[in-house]
Amino acid sequence: MKRIRRSERAFTTASRGGFGKHHTSPIKAGDARKKGLVRGFGRAQQSDILAAELDALLRGETVAGAQAGPATGEDVQMEDWVDTDPPAAPIFVPPPPPPPPRPPLPFHSRRSAADAANERLNAAWNALLPLLEVPWSQFYERTHGRQRDCIPAVLAHVCTTSCNGPIAVYKVKCLYTSYIQNVEITTCPCKSAAVLLVEHGVFPASPTQPKTGISIDLLDFYRALFERSCDAVTALAAALHTLYERRGFRVCTVCYSLSQGEEAVDPFRRVVTQAVQWSCNLRVRLEQRVELALAQAQLSLQSVVQGAPTTGASATFVASGAASGVSAISATSTIADSEPSIPPDTSPSNVPAASATPSPLPDERDRADRTLCERCPACFNLSSWGRPLKDGGDVQNGGDACFSYRHNKKAGDGSISYRAKYFLTKEFVDGVRKRVLAARKKPNANPKRRVAKEVIDACEQSWDAANEKKKKTNSDRYDASGVFVMTCRHGQVIFMANVDTPGEQQCYIIAMLERLFSLLPWNATVMQAYDVACVTDHSLDLYPIFSPSIRDRLAFVINGMHAYGHQWACQLVYSPRFRLGMGLADHECVERFWSRIRKLIPLTRGQWSSRRIWMLDMYADFVAKEGRTNLGNWIHRQQEKNLTSKYRAAMKTIDECRITDQELRAQWAAQKAAQTSIHAPNRLRRELDKVLSLQTQIDAVERAIEDTKKTFNGSGASERSLKILRGLEATHEQLSGEAEALYSSLNIQESFPELRSLPLEFAQTLLVLRDLKINIRKRATGSFMEWETLDRAVSGRREALGTKLHQSTRKAITRRQPALLKAITKFNTGCATLERLCPPQSPIPLPSPLSTQLNVLRNDPTLHEDVWITPSEGPIPRWLNDQDVRDGIRSLHVLDRCAEEIVRLNTERDNLRRWLSHEKDVVNRSLETIHTSDSWLKFLLLQRSAEVDDLERLWSPFLQHKDIENRIISRPSVASATSATSANRRVTSVTPSATPFATPFAAPPPAGIPHPRTSSVSEDGGIFSTHLPVVSVSLPVTRGLPQVSVIIDSGDISDEEEIQIIEEVFDNSDDEEEVETSAAEATSGVLEIQWEFKAPNDIDTTFIQDLVVRNHDLISTAGNFTHYVVRNNRRPLSIAVHDLRPFTVPTGLVNGYGLNGVATSLLNVFSAPYSPFKAAADQCAVFSTYDLPKVHYKGSDPDLWRHISPTEYWNKSKWLIPIHRAREVHWVFVVVLVEARQLLFFDSLGSSGGWRQDLRDVMVLITRLVALANRNSHPLHVSTEDPEEKWVARPLFKVGEPRQHNDYDCGLWVLSMMAAFMRGHEDIAQVHADMPWVRNVFRKHIETLPIS
Repeated sequence: MKRIRRSERAFTTASRGGFGKHHTSPIKAGDARKKGLVRGFGRAQQSDILAAELDALLRGETVAGAQAGPATGEDVQMEDWVDTDPPAAPIFVPPPPPPPPRPPLPFHSRRSAADAANERLNAAWNALLPLLEVPWSQFYERTHGRQRDCIPAVLAHVCTTSCNGPIAVYKVKCLYTSYIQNVEITTCPCKSAAVLLVEHGVFPASPTQPKTGISIDLLDFYRALFERSCDAVTALAAALHTLYERRGFRVCTVCYSLSQGEEAVDPFRRVVTQAVQWSCNLRVRLEQRVELALAQAQLSLQSVVQGAPTTGASATFVASGAASGVSAISATSTIADSEPSIPPDTSPSNVPAASATPSPLPDERDRADRTLCERCPACFNLSSWGRPLKDGGDVQNGGDACFSYRHNKKAGDGSISYRAKYFLTKEFVDGVRKRVLAARKKPNANPKRRVAKEVIDACEQSWDAANEKKKKTNSDRYDASGVFVMTCRHGQVIFMANVDTPGEQQCYIIAMLERLFSLLPWNATVMQAYDVACVTDHSLDLYPIFSPSIRDRLAFVINGMHAYGHQWACQLVYSPRFRLGMGLADHECVERFWSRIRKLIPLTRGQWSSRRIWMLDMYADFVAKEGRTNLGNWIHRQQEKNLTSKYRAAMKTIDECRITDQELRAQWAAQKAAQTSIHAPNRLRRELDKVLSLQTQIDAVERAIEDTKKTFNGSGASERSLKILRGLEATHEQLSGEAEALYSSLNIQESFPELRSLPLEFAQTLLVLRDLKINIRKRATGSFMEWETLDRAVSGRREALGTKLHQSTRKAITRRQPALLKAITKFNTGCATLERLCPPQSPIPLPSPLSTQLNVLRNDPTLHEDVWITPSEGPIPRWLNDQDVRDGIRSLHVLDRCAEEIVRLNTERDNLRRWLSHEKDVVNRSLETIHTSDSWLKFLLLQRSAEVDDLERLWSPFLQHKDIENRIISRPSVASATSATSANRRVTSVTPSATPFATPFAAPPPAGIPHPRTSSVSEDGGIFSTHLPVVSVSLPVTRGLPQVSVIIDSGDISDEEEIQIIEEVFDNSDDEEEVETSAAEATSGVLEIQWEFKAPNDIDTTFIQDLVVRNHDLISTAGNFTHYVVRNNRRPLSIAVHDLRPFTVPTGLVNGYGLNGVATSLLNVFSAPYSPFKAAADQCAVFSTYDLPKVHYKGSDPDLWRHISPTEYWNKSKWLIPIHRAREVHWVFVVVLVEARQLLFFDSLGSSGGWRQDLRDVMVLITRLVALANRNSHPLHVSTEDPEEKWVARPLFKVGEPRQHNDYDCGLWVLSMMAAFMRGHEDIAQVHADMPWVRNVFRKHIETLPIS
């Protein structure tokens, strides 16, 4: 029996889930013998004969009889064989001249045939669309606000023109949402079947002979679905097919084949695609018609305002345009239609206008182009232009490219007759690229240097966008790399461009700026945010790319989220936090736009290139229209949510710092002048980098060993495996020691002579921390860039994730985060060590620790500051050493930005009011001047009027002017705000910033902005009182258009309910992303510092006398001995000889060991069983001087619990915390009254400086201790994060009245105050003159302690 050979698929088991195993056909070489060309007998002779006949015909000659050659398919006629004599000698005859070459026959490929068919189809559609404009508009007018009827089964057109044409009958299947309607149409040539279908609410799927039609209702539903999701033609077609089958409408094939009558597999996808595409094109044509009418009306209004009568040509332009059909639409100029080929400062604008009334040139404009005002009326509808760049400029934009929107080259392209609304044409961008390349060959003679070239080079290496030659996509696979977009500060899309170069070149941002300036008045100023703003700005200064008239009106800043990747010197110039006039906008709207449309990435990659542009452009148009609707809400939220909270926090910080504004401004100026990092020699830097790289690898081995150890412990490994593991641990320890020795051999002190006077261990630790911080900054910046990618992949906290980009980014962050956190922990530990090793009066400023929460670290400016390794000349500057000054400078920056933001918000409110009034006038003018032949446009214009009325209703609650304290300062009406004409107020010159390092505080706050020190308080006691305007809820009837109104009786709701309704309508707080906050940020809002000193009523007057008596009764041991302090369940504290010496020297400085030992021994004395102060002492928990630094330097929770838990603080009501300020070499003291939620702080020098940071650390310590106690089954019900339960900090001294008049008695004062609280008092009676006596008493007390 012959064995049957079965395929591999036959042995594959059935899949229980998913799609099963994927099989593909094997790829193998074909048989070479089957690839040869076979020619029949006589075929060559036939070809030669036919070619000769063709040549004769082409030359106009007459071909001989039909017997010139054999017939096709017959055998060749051969003559009989005849014997003849041999020929005579040959006579030479010259050969005839060769015939002229035949022209090559045209080559027709399948692709060219398909392109030709597509062109014919597009031509048919373009001829049909003008005929559908009137019936489409009339159908919408007839059914607006009403239920639409189904098309009748029989449609017959009655000819009224006697065209005597043939009668055509069409059978059309009309697709509705839940059923199919078969329609028989009878018509003549004077009215096509497509027009009849549109008149009855059905759009044809074919332009000439429609067999299928799509309900306009269904197309409207798909359009709304597309706007809220994305392109889903395939899903819609499949859903319709399924629904029709379930309802009994079976669709079968009709082609003449063997499968005729069978069920169709996918019958609707192609027809739905055609209907969606061309109905969209029809909508665009109608929108252009409306824009054309409005633009003509605007020109008419301008001529009336200027006193010139409207000419007949311009008055009849719309009518003539309508009569010409397509030509009228071609006259409608969009942003991408006509690109300027000359520099943009002299190119014409793009306002649609007649040839008789040309649009004004940029130097003749007094307002922005209508297109820009339509896209963002809040930005571009200014009444006067020329705001200096140092005040923020007239408009602020953002720009960036995204390379996720690539296009597969194999997908091809085809014409769909769609003109993009937002995309710049390829010809214009290519022209700009050529001009940029030509300008780079002629650099400027004396270019400006805003920052050093080394800084620009470093920034260029940090960002891929600055490297034009870096390929971000495979050019062999993709013909488009991505999309570049420009947005305004509100997120409104201004322009887009298709990136067809491998990298992100400067030509895209330059092309968009050229296009923008061509549509703005001649004196308009622009602030452009860009991720590589420094590099682009340097290029524009170096090469004459822009004309001087434009270059002087353009400035750059860095996007807020991209600032961390730039050098600190670059941030001082280009960061929006430091730039004058930038306000509070972060200019990251581009990233939000990418996140919004990210669902289009997989859809557009495999489409035609033209359909990709169409889809991106249509979705951008929807996003822009929705954003324009929410402009009022954006302004409201910017002030309520962003400005108010930042202003409040900054004001609180300024008040707590208690430093004058003038001092803060002076310190900021000094900081910018001196903020340059001191770099090590290149050789030493390379060697240190190698050592740090080696240390990183050693740390990785350590982690691997720890993981292996945990695995072995859980799996019960053999003894041999454990022995090998112990050997690896020994080798790891040896490598770590050798790495330390390698670092010690670098002769650091010889490379840095200025550190020779410092201890060797201190200098080595300082330099290690310096290079470690550089390494941390590099790693953190890389992590932040990954966060940027993650932000692009996430569109909201409620949106499902799962994209490849998101998953890969999350894995990268998870993989790198442990190493970064370990490096930060190592740096913080080194900071604590450096503070311990720091010699007294050291001229080296100590570095600040870094946060272990990366979200906090991202916004921490100290990350970008190098560790200071050069001794300071004179005292250490306050901007580097004083945390209050540093916080005050940052807060003063925020206050300046808030003052600028409120001015810009009020300007935008004026712009919106002015645009509403102007747009109403334009619509009314267009309705008055509309031609009778264009009466069908009236409905579309009425819709436009209703849209403007809706915008007025939505915006009006937020258009009142407000000050920085959120109080309404004026209530101008729309009419009064726009009654004044826009006069031609021109600025004679635009002065750029005088110096690139201009101090942000040089300009005073704008008028109407209260100074932070003189902020008034409202009647209700708060400075942020909200005045909610009255909002009309009912929808008005607009110009006869039927509206569905919702009427709410004002008497049925209370004021609270009305406020709640308004907040629910206009508040989108649920969409805000959750922001992680550190413990310091969480507790800073619940702590209030009250600087009013209240004299204590309970003063301890007998403490020193009682201690003298006790010392006299005990045996003292004088000499060089180490004394010990016994503690319950803990190792005794030791007071060594060098710890005792400060108590024996009149000017000695008490150290931490001595202070901890004396404080603990005093607690033992006062809590003894027979002590009269036992009750008060038992309620005190004495903390070590090394406990708070564990919080400041981000110590771990287990370490904190191990050191503090023996005090049983959860059972105590008073926590005594001594604090040592290493930079000032000064002791202070804080008492925490847990039950009363109070902090009492003491400084014997009577200074208010430094307390903000200390009290913040104390609050963080309290928060962590409460959590640790509850976690370890010791209930402690204390809240430090509830804003309703405030903590109050109060001084135990009067600011400016010191009790200590030297610089060495601070430790004695702290010990005396701690003893007073142990005894139940709040203050001591001693004065400065008593301190020598107090020092001697403490010395004798230490000598009474045991020495063994």
